Amino acid sequence: MKETDRVKGLEKGLRLLVLLSQQNRALSLEEITGSIGYSRTACFRLLQTMKSLGFVEQDLVSKGYRLGARNISVGAAALSNLNLRQIARPFMESLRQETDETVNLSILDGPEIVFIERIEARFIISSQLRIGDRLPAYCTSQGKVILAFLPEGRLEHALALIRFEKRTPKTITSADRLKEEIEKIRASGVALSDEELEIGLCAVAGPIRDLTGQAVAAMNVSFPLFRRSLEEGVRVFSPLLKKACREISALLGFEERQGPR
Repeated sequence: MKETDRVKGLEKGLRLLVLLSQQNRALSLEEITGSIGYSRTACFRLLQTMKSLGFVEQDLVSKGYRLGARNISVGAAALSNLNLRQIARPFMESLRQETDETVNLSILDGPEIVFIERIEARFIISSQLRIGDRLPAYCTSQGKVILAFLPEGRLEHALALIRFEKRTPKTITSADRLKEEIEKIRASGVALSDEELEIGLCAVAGPIRDLTGQAVAAMNVSFPLFRRSLEEGVRVFSPLLKKACREISALLGFEERQGPR
């Protein structure tokens, strides 16, 4: 975009809205000016303009500013036009082209994942899974990576719903062991399934995160061990998955920040 095509005032106002959307409390004018770098006068004028339109509300007691109810209707309209499958599909197709393996997209529903999109490998032998099928979250790469990037409260609730069952000799069978795995996933940014669901089947998954930073879905590349080793799969697929998931997450409003989670 050309610099001359940008409306500076609108840009500042939208940046201010993004700042407020990242907070769970009202911010004072001083906190806003300190965080966003605009002058006190500019911030005050922007806030008053957005307040008159319903995009910002002012707390009657603290006099701090927070998002207004108008954002709900705008956000709902945007979400109705955002179809996760449609957004993810081009990235999934590219991944399948790059990896020659099956690419899956899933969401979490209670203690299970639900497949909402699949692009299968071009091999005669492939999985019998279909869109709408469910699998336990604790023994799938997609389930584990979604759990890893949930808020702590939602994570604890999801863990309480899990009924662990030993699917293979490598299956995780306790909440404590799963929590240990989750810490590794948070550090690496990807989750693995090392024959935990089915002997001979491995997968690498990455999280798809919304503007709040929590995982709303996961995408993985699954592959049989007779085609490649787990080590090769992790080395080759992890950077590709991270890039694709990061780009999809950005389209959903997630802004990646440096530093601890």
